Amino acid sequence: MTFVRFLQGIGDRLGILESVPNQGSIPAARIQTRVVSLQELASEIRSVEVRALADSPAELAVPFEKIFDAAGISSKPEDWTIDRLKQVIASVTDQQRSREAVQKSILDLLNCNGVPAETLVKDAIARDQALDSFETRVREKMQDRQQACNRRLLELEAQIKDLQEETARLEAGLKSDDEKWREWRKRKRAHERELASIASYIVDHPVITTDDGDE
Repeated sequence: MTFVRFLQGIGDRLGILESVPNQGSIPAARIQTRVVSLQELASEIRSVEVRALADSPAELAVPFEKIFDAAGISSKPEDWTIDRLKQVIASVTDQQRSREAVQKSILDLLNCNGVPAETLVKDAIARDQALDSFETRVREKMQDRQQACNRRLLELEAQIKDLQEETARLEAGLKSDDEKWREWRKRKRAHERELASIASYIVDHPVITTDDGDE
């Protein structure tokens, strides 16, 4: 299931977490949820370029970063992206801090830098869309290849069957020829012995060749 379909499964609106200061004499940040629609979070990616990249010969070896680049998704270190957020999470996460504490620190950081949480959610959705678009085209290619392979396998199986039948015919023919040859040689030797016997009545030396020991 794609990320977009997952979000659609929970409704058309999504709660975005953000850190805001409490009103009062003591400024203290708190977390609140702001609701936005999926339409607001939808991103446009360069699907044509992504599908063209999926048409490359070694499509399954294409790095994700190259897919994101083809989709027009920023990979600049200075831009706030999911990759940068991942680095931030890794830098503030430790065993002594709870998930809630880490979450609050991240939201505070985004707030201080003036980075709307929607920016990162849009980036995540865009990456998911790029991967989905790439996957769809690769699946189409693989299905085409599988169908072509299956057709070729059927052709080869038919050829193998024909070759096996031809092999059987040739083997049967060889066996028949060998039997006929042995039978002919047997009759030849018998006739030669008869000729030699008859000729022996008029000559004192053998004049008829025999091959009694030759198979």
